[in-house]
Amino acid sequence: MNQKKSGFVTIIGKTNAGKSTLINKIIDQKISIATHRKNTTRNQIRGIYNKKDLQIVFIDTPGFLNQTKNTKLNLEMKKRIIASFLGVDIILFLIPFWGKFDKIYLENLSLLRNKNEQSFPKKYCLITKIDLIKKNQNNDLHELVQSIAQLDFFDKIIPISSLKGYNIDLLLEEIKKDLKDDVFYYDQENSNTVSDEFYIAEIIREKVLLYLNNEIPHHIFVKTTEIKTKKDLISIDAEIIVDRESLKKIVIGKQGTKIKQIGQFARIEIEKYFKNKKIYLNLIVKIKKDWQNKESIIKDI
Repeated sequence: MNQKKSGFVTIIGKTNAGKSTLINKIIDQKISIATHRKNTTRNQIRGIYNKKDLQIVFIDTPGFLNQTKNTKLNLEMKKRIIASFLGVDIILFLIPFWGKFDKIYLENLSLLRNKNEQSFPKKYCLITKIDLIKKNQNNDLHELVQSIAQLDFFDKIIPISSLKGYNIDLLLEEIKKDLKDDVFYYDQENSNTVSDEFYIAEIIREKVLLYLNNEIPHHIFVKTTEIKTKKDLISIDAEIIVDRESLKKIVIGKQGTKIKQIGQFARIEIEKYFKNKKIYLNLIVKIKKDWQNKESIIKDI
């Protein structure tokens, strides 16, 4: 009989390194939005991987922020990243195969150092997106692995592809080896600890980022303000918050085309989440200047 194993794993890395995609692949449920835009995930979203003898609680942090401005939002995100190191068994540090350990990477790695290494979590380096490697780039991967190994910092180095599933089973096996707890902390029937309000807001924000592409900066905030459930209908009100009039016009689009598109595709995904119940989604775009420095908004992020 296999011994029961459980523990907590934090996923960190530079922005757009594939953190959300990895969690979504492992959990097999969309709990953390994944787009091609940077800094998409802003919350410590937990997803739980359950098997008969294994429970892994994954914590997805915001990407390491590269902005030089010390807005309250950026400072709060950095605080959450550091907090996510505490009380976990393993830290997964993600870097795409074409990445380099430049000054920013090395500075962020310094946050993971601890004088008492015995009490500090195991550190894995996951080289991501290896499905995109071309034949003439195999040497690049080899050189990256060598440069990482020479740092003498990580306990394990594992190349993966979350999209294709390469080495994901191997990763789970290695994680299991390093877990020490034998008590399950969460109900095995529930792998999603995210509230309905938060999930809905994240789906809407994902669609804004996808369908407006480079027309709008990353700094938007979406808040679910009301959910009303009737017999055959769920009515949802949500606000898309931007910091100036020009961005509001972009989100709404000419004759409301963009906001309709965002609402349409968000509604389809929200209906799946609510087991195909009919959804009425009302989106309102609001202007709140300098919202990244407003405590009343940041506390809801």
